[in-house]
Amino acid sequence: MKKIVISVALVLTAGSLLFIPFRLVARVEAAAGNPVQHLALEGRSLVGLRVSPWRAKVSGLPSWGSAKDGFYFAPIAPASITVSALPRFARTFAVVPSGGEKLRSGLSDEGDREAFRRWFVAILEDQLDRLSPAWEPAQRDCSGLLRFAFHEAWGPHTEAWRSRTAFSGVVAARNPSFDSGGPWRNGFPTPGGWRPFAKSAVLRNLSCVLMGRDAQTAKPGDLLFFSRGGAHAMPDHSMAFARPDADGMPVLIYHTGREQSGLGRDAGEMRRVRLSDLLQHPDPDFRPLPENTAFLGVYRWRVLAED
Repeated sequence: MKKIVISVALVLTAGSLLFIPFRLVARVEAAAGNPVQHLALEGRSLVGLRVSPWRAKVSGLPSWGSAKDGFYFAPIAPASITVSALPRFARTFAVVPSGGEKLRSGLSDEGDREAFRRWFVAILEDQLDRLSPAWEPAQRDCSGLLRFAFHEAWGPHTEAWRSRTAFSGVVAARNPSFDSGGPWRNGFPTPGGWRPFAKSAVLRNLSCVLMGRDAQTAKPGDLLFFSRGGAHAMPDHSMAFARPDADGMPVLIYHTGREQSGLGRDAGEMRRVRLSDLLQHPDPDFRPLPENTAFLGVYRWRVLAED
């Protein structure tokens, strides 16, 4: 019996060697003009099988991703990043911007920032009455609402624009200066370059700046992100602050997103909620409280965030 136990243990030990990443390779992939760089990781076992690195993490710059898919980051100045993993692997890279400096090309003029903020909020509020035909049905979810209002806030807000978007509100402000915004006028930074579409996690990581975890300090146009999986997971919900109510209470607007129900596909709906009510949400994961780990914080569009 003892020999059998030893034999089984040896077999298990030998089998585990097939999955231990004894040889690790890391490389930084960057493309000219793309602000996002990719740190690719590859692990090999003793017998040459490809395996994922264990407990890989990156320090030195904000990043997101995983050991399996690699990590993404966007340097806006020369920096150093260090990747570490088990067993006993660490390597440091010197990285330089490959387009990340464009992330800074936001709205330097306070008048342009205020104009953009007011139009962004006005477009959000206009969706409560009826959804704009310019907002593609396939994009109608919580992050799609943010992308749509962001794109349309730049203007110019002409009569032709009103007709295309079916905007029914009053003039919110002057138009942001035409030469302001740089690449932001046409898209968002993504791992594939500047694109009109960006997934929620990419939007949060690259197009926004974390302002803190106190929702009471948010301005109209600021955003809330939530994720049951924590900061490194895909956010599953986002909201935007609109104009406060007459009593000064902050108000948020969001789209519930599409859901599969027993009766078929639910297209979701627009909702308006007071911050005081959101703080008492039946699901604790959607309460914007500092102690709630599913609440990722208050964010501001990068183009509105002062240096």
